[in-house]
Amino acid sequence: MHCFKLLSVLLSLIAGWANVSVALAQSYPAKPLRLIVPLPAGSLTDRIGRILVQPLSQAWGLPIVVDNRGGANGNLGMDVCARAGSDGYTICMPDGNIMTLNPFAYVKLTYDPLEFVPIVHIADLEQGIVVQSTMPVKNMKELIEYARARPGQVTWGSAGNGSTMHLYMEWLHAKTGVRFNHIPYKGPAELNQAMVAGQVDASNLTTGTTAPFVKQGKLRLIAVVTGEQRSVFAGDTPSFASQGFELDFRNWLLFVAPKGVNNDIVRKWNLEINKVIKDSALIGKVTAAESITFTGGTPEELAAILEKKRKVGAELAKLANLKYE
Repeated sequence: MHCFKLLSVLLSLIAGWANVSVALAQSYPAKPLRLIVPLPAGSLTDRIGRILVQPLSQAWGLPIVVDNRGGANGNLGMDVCARAGSDGYTICMPDGNIMTLNPFAYVKLTYDPLEFVPIVHIADLEQGIVVQSTMPVKNMKELIEYARARPGQVTWGSAGNGSTMHLYMEWLHAKTGVRFNHIPYKGPAELNQAMVAGQVDASNLTTGTTAPFVKQGKLRLIAVVTGEQRSVFAGDTPSFASQGFELDFRNWLLFVAPKGVNNDIVRKWNLEINKVIKDSALIGKVTAAESITFTGGTPEELAAILEKKRKVGAELAKLANLKYE
């Protein structure tokens, strides 16, 4: 009899909690919200984040403040996010590298990347391998042969140590034995300027960034990084994968929540963001200009993506010997 009473109490508590959870989701949101972007204002992630939250703010009738917390390759912002509490009024928008590379590139983090709650995979960025148009190189095989004949002489630009560009170079070193001369810059904008000015021989940048200069004949696009898919934005340029290079670690965007956020709130954000990124009138003008493919999906699908890409991130951090303090 005692066990039966105990079971009845437990079932009542569970039912009560379920009712509270439903009520919370139905009344949410009831006050202004915050979107932490762990990158500087004006960055691609910041621009996309502001586009996404505008229709949500209108639909919910509440402001969503974008809070830029750049620094330490996104770690400062993610630390703020981790400490924001579990009421669901702070949501975070990192890029994929912050979530899948930083855990292995830094000796110690002040937050646990595994504790964030997946909400939705927002978009993938399309990247391309570009070279100076004056180089006698039209595909990846020719680039590797050209660099092999000139060990350490062909320059490869990056947006800094640990950037996507740097990691692709290190991966090519490991897979082909070819050695490029790594030239790190302070960020993608400075790297792009150096490429256009002819100061560096090769690199990888988003196809949207390089498209005007490819069209003008200043740069040559020799491969696009799109996984197994054909490029949406770069015409008939063959993919990196079709040329025998399987690495797909281009950057991407996602929403996560701090630990403990109610699942019904997570589902509400997921539903609304999926609606927004399917709005062609809103999103259509962004895709080609930024070389972005909006994705969407469930929190469970995002969790699977994170698990898969963390394995690649661990491999790349080891190849590049990344050990940041």
